[in-house]
Amino acid sequence: MTVGRLDGKVALVTGAASGIGAASARALAEAGAAVLVTDLDGPGADSVAASIVAAGGAAKAHRLDVTDESAWAEVVAAGAAAFGPVTVLHGNAGPTSGALMSRDLDVLGLDLGVWDTVLAVVLRGNVLGCRAVLPGMLAAGGGSIVVTSSIKGRVGTSLRTAYSTAKGGLEQLVRVVATGYGSHGVRCNAIAPGIIGTPGLRETAGAEYVARLEAAHLIPRLGVVEDVAAAVLYLASDESSFVTAQTLVVDGGLSAYVPALSPPVAAPVAPPAVPPVVIEESR
Repeated sequence: MTVGRLDGKVALVTGAASGIGAASARALAEAGAAVLVTDLDGPGADSVAASIVAAGGAAKAHRLDVTDESAWAEVVAAGAAAFGPVTVLHGNAGPTSGALMSRDLDVLGLDLGVWDTVLAVVLRGNVLGCRAVLPGMLAAGGGSIVVTSSIKGRVGTSLRTAYSTAKGGLEQLVRVVATGYGSHGVRCNAIAPGIIGTPGLRETAGAEYVARLEAAHLIPRLGVVEDVAAAVLYLASDESSFVTAQTLVVDGGLSAYVPALSPPVAAPVAPPAVPPVVIEESR
């Protein structure tokens, strides 16, 4: 049951018009938080906020460019006027469009304009988010900041130079914020999703490649956005009150092992027979 876990909390979710952000916004609202649904896609944010309200939750939508400091100030002030200070932040905005990611290649092939855009959204955007919500959290006696990293920020890949580098830097930002403000009741953590089986991925990757991806996971399926939203809800709630400066990996075990050294192990058809224990009576 999630109802009531975040009663009295005010949450702000970036990149919330679709995907992980939308699932996170809905999960936080279901748990009792009033949610500020923000995204560069204003109509998309409106739609998600409306769905939360229709389900009986509290939400307001705002268009937000996370790289714009003045826009952050306006949204946080509007949220405080409507619901109170933000005490939960899920920094989820990320530049993941196909057109952009297709130009985020290896170091030699990388489009430097993509490098600038990705670092601006992921690093500048989350620094500005922390700067915008921390004063309210400190005044309220604490809060929880959760940012969306990626397993690409934790392992080596031959492509996605900008995205991988930005996500690795984001996890260091988590440790810095957690160190600076933990004594004031503010926790800061990251989630690192693996491959999430969105409709777009399934449409563009093809059935054969999707099957290979599924087989590469220790739990043989792709993730769904609700898997990640559940992790956000845990880190936002008081159930994780002793967890800070950490990255919770939500990837079905994809990044935890070396496939070349891990041949499949066949599950036994039946448990091995255990010989009966014979107890002889003493005479």
